[in-house]
Amino acid sequence: SHRMYAFTTRAARFVAKTPRTASSRAVSPARAPARRVHDAKRAARARIHGAAGASLERTDDAWIVVGCDSDAHGALCVIRGPRRGVVSSVKVIDNPVSTVMINGKPRVRLDPDAMRESAAALGVPKRTRVYLEEGGVEFGFSAQTAFVQGYNFGLWRGILAAQEFDVAVVKPQAWKAALGLKFKGSTKDDSIAMAKMLFPEIVHELSRKRDHGRAESLLIAAYGHVANGAAAAEDDDALCARVRDVLVDRGLVREEGAPLPYFGPYFGMTGEELKKELKARALKVSGTKSELILRLEDDDAARMSRQAKSATA
Repeated sequence: SHRMYAFTTRAARFVAKTPRTASSRAVSPARAPARRVHDAKRAARARIHGAAGASLERTDDAWIVVGCDSDAHGALCVIRGPRRGVVSSVKVIDNPVSTVMINGKPRVRLDPDAMRESAAALGVPKRTRVYLEEGGVEFGFSAQTAFVQGYNFGLWRGILAAQEFDVAVVKPQAWKAALGLKFKGSTKDDSIAMAKMLFPEIVHELSRKRDHGRAESLLIAAYGHVANGAAAAEDDDALCARVRDVLVDRGLVREEGAPLPYFGPYFGMTGEELKKELKARALKVSGTKSELILRLEDDDAARMSRQAKSATA
């Protein structure tokens, strides 16, 4: 189906190590790219990327992850649990807005003062990881809409950074593609339906069409958790398992076979963006998209190895 294709064409490589609770889900082998490195090499790379993400998500008895849909109709969510991936409570907070006059017309815009108060009132410690969506500019957007998207993102990033949170930027095309929501005809209702499946604890707060911002903040947080470090966790990860189960239910992955597709740091980047990054590192820029990603990750692994050696020297 077109949904399966949208999901699997972005699967450059498979994550080598995933939580045992859901290790049997897979992308269709017919669509999965050929493996180009040995399992041991991929496992080492997954551990490196997992360690990078793990340092920013709390792993003690106060595991917390925050998601933020940055536009005026978006929301913040706070997911808590006793340990990584175990969800004990979910809270959503609508983005604070006010009505302002622009060119003689009333417009709904984010309220910076109230945003600061909302961020301070989250009740989470410093260094908590926040997954913040950077609203993309889509075909047909006016200059005004594009400006507002960037303005909203910049406001949230500054306010969250001022609270000393660790802000990780998430591209909408990345999380939507990974969760099977980037297809022709996809609507906000699809986001709400998926969020209800992933977080049944909070379905009562996702009952209206206008709750799509709440739903997307939850999906952003879930995607960020899976993409950054969850694959390297030693223990079972219940949130990761939830994501997989929902994808299986929607027919986006199969129940048997290898783990979820590649969710690494270069997921969602275009070929040109990958080549630009390679060029900046003075690396070869030719090859398929999966080869470009592999080259960047090999370089990342080599850098991490050198840093580890110098630290112990």
